Amino acid sequence: MSNRETKRPCEDMPSTSHETTKRHKQQCPSPKEMSDVTRNIRLAKRIITSVKHKLRNETKNSSTKKLTQYVRASFSKLDEDIKKKTTVGLFGKTGTGKSSLINAVLGESNLLPSGTISACTSVIIQVETNVTNSKYIAEIEFISKQNWEDELETLLKVLSEDDDKDHEMFNAANDKISALYGEQGVFMAKEDLMKDERFSEIPEFLTSKTKTISCKNASELLNLIACYVQHDDSSPGGCYWPVVKSVTIKIPNCKDFLEHVVLVDLPGTGDYNKSRDQMWRLKLRDCSTVWIVSEINRAGSDKEAWNLLSNSVRDMAEGGECSSISFICTKTDDINPQSYMRSAKLIDEDFQITSEDPQYASKRKAACIKHRNRTAKEKLRKIFNQQDTIKKHFNCGDNFFSVVTVSSEEFTKENPLLKPEDTEIPMLKNLLRIYNNTHTTETANLYISGALGILSLIQSYRNTNADTRERYDLYLQLMNNLQNASANMQEYLTTILHSLKKHLSNGAAESERNCIENAKTVMEPKRKGRQGFHRTLAALCSNDGYYRSKTGVESDLNRCLVEHMYNHIDKVFSDFFSGLQRNETDVNADSLQTKIDSFTIIPEDLLHNYEDSPVLSHMLKFLKTEENNMKVMLKQQVLQQKKRIYASLAESIKTSMLPCYEEAAEVSGTGSMKKKQAILLDHIESSRSSMFQNAQEDLLKIFDYMMNETFIVINTRLVEAMNNLVYTKNTLPHIDVSDEIKELKKLITHVYD
Repeated sequence: MSNRETKRPCEDMPSTSHETTKRHKQQCPSPKEMSDVTRNIRLAKRIITSVKHKLRNETKNSSTKKLTQYVRASFSKLDEDIKKKTTVGLFGKTGTGKSSLINAVLGESNLLPSGTISACTSVIIQVETNVTNSKYIAEIEFISKQNWEDELETLLKVLSEDDDKDHEMFNAANDKISALYGEQGVFMAKEDLMKDERFSEIPEFLTSKTKTISCKNASELLNLIACYVQHDDSSPGGCYWPVVKSVTIKIPNCKDFLEHVVLVDLPGTGDYNKSRDQMWRLKLRDCSTVWIVSEINRAGSDKEAWNLLSNSVRDMAEGGECSSISFICTKTDDINPQSYMRSAKLIDEDFQITSEDPQYASKRKAACIKHRNRTAKEKLRKIFNQQDTIKKHFNCGDNFFSVVTVSSEEFTKENPLLKPEDTEIPMLKNLLRIYNNTHTTETANLYISGALGILSLIQSYRNTNADTRERYDLYLQLMNNLQNASANMQEYLTTILHSLKKHLSNGAAESERNCIENAKTVMEPKRKGRQGFHRTLAALCSNDGYYRSKTGVESDLNRCLVEHMYNHIDKVFSDFFSGLQRNETDVNADSLQTKIDSFTIIPEDLLHNYEDSPVLSHMLKFLKTEENNMKVMLKQQVLQQKKRIYASLAESIKTSMLPCYEEAAEVSGTGSMKKKQAILLDHIESSRSSMFQNAQEDLLKIFDYMMNETFIVINTRLVEAMNNLVYTKNTLPHIDVSDEIKELKKLITHVYD
């Protein structure tokens, strides 16, 4: 594809790794620049500490006490307003080289062995940096004892069934019980298996506490956590993964690219565990970016990867915060040059090499690797441009989708064929560094600008107090501005609420008409055999209507029932919440973020009118800083609210369906499949007139409450500031912080974009 072609959303991606690398280098500040940002945060906090000390030493009297307390509280909020980490989610089947990829990116050869991440278990593993010390740490979170008891009852029931036996479910149940209790466990009663002494090696499980393991090196940690993440047939009774929910691994010496980033494995397999399946979905919704990992020799034909994306797209888009997807092709060095050249119809002259060259074999292999990499990138971009389901839900700018071709083996070799940059491992590490640096710089500017506003306020009280009447007039004007801005926001939110209600009503009516037919598409999949049908139905009943199979295929009866409602609200929902995710360029003019950006009680002309007032001008600057910083934090808060609002439709249906799920889960024996199906369908039929109306009302209530509560918090904080600074005669000790203000101004940096 020509680089001179006009770029369009979701199309015409850069065709070479060189172009992608060049773009990333342009985006990423130098190590020195980031070192300066880190140093600036440190210096700013040191300055604030010294000012706090000055305030503490001042004599407290009735006129200064209240405002001094307010200033101290404002200092404390600077540390509270910290952005959440960027989450990078990794999809990948067993054998795709995902663990080797992570090891190579992190520079740790023994952190995760081949097959650890999601090979035999669905334990969620996340990796982050240890900023406290040089230890390698694992934090193991267990499922609840009650959750395991409920699952154990189901597993034992599966093992006891003679009729309609599902071999996959039978094997999974046998593996879980044998892994935790040993081979004799499958013959024991639930009451015996649940005795506390059975868990003597993991007492944290009994007390719902996190187990922490700390080691000096990665190899030692790997040996100690293996039983919590791996299934080992050779040692039945010594594996604890059946009761493990997630494992967080913290490694040292990665602060420069992982301090504010979390790598989360999203296992490609399910295992009928409710807690892990729910956590899988919640982690997916938290992902800012997703990496799809697949072997290069099958990346172009890996339909499962694209199906997994399509099935999860709503949890990533409207119900999540994903802003980019990278397709990672692994094992690029695994190639037979002769076979590849024959299939690609290439000859030595195409690579400008000859068989007489002493390095012919290595040059030919390297040339074949690079050629296949380029071909794979072009093919995958074409495939992505055909993914209408995915593209429909995302705002796809030029940087939304990328393809990276990596060789962990070549990157870690002592005498590699490829240069490090040709393995593209450094590119992935650079991507993580970009995410990390963005977070660091935005946090620094948020802290320093907030600190400047507070110091400006303190300094203002060194000057002559403003006229009481002038101060009161400003207060009235600010309150009037706040009332007008709040009224405009309330009017806007009411309009959106009415629009949502209209679309939801249409969707609810359609869902009600088609609920039985929609339910049957999940409960009676056409392409599944008898065992597959039994497995899906049994898992749906045991897991409240949602389950992920061993192959990662999702079945969600709750969401299926409200599919029409989601279809009706997706457009208005996406438009309303556009601009919240990273890298969004096409922000809707009527989006909430646009309204938040324009929300202000201190327009520029007001600042200009009071610029000659020594006290009031500083007060306004402080209020303006408070307002701006609240907007930044509000964006994060709204993003989290968006997820809950969107998920509420399916959650409401789940609540309505719980009685029949529980009833159907108890059914076993001959003809149990038809009985389970009848129970579910009868409940849907009898509840159809109310279930979808309730779902509609639940979403609207949550939306109305969350949006209003959000702006009540803003109003309260601004009114508190105005009451403390402008309305009353409160004052501050006459402290000179002019030098500190000068120092802080030197530390202001541009937000890294």
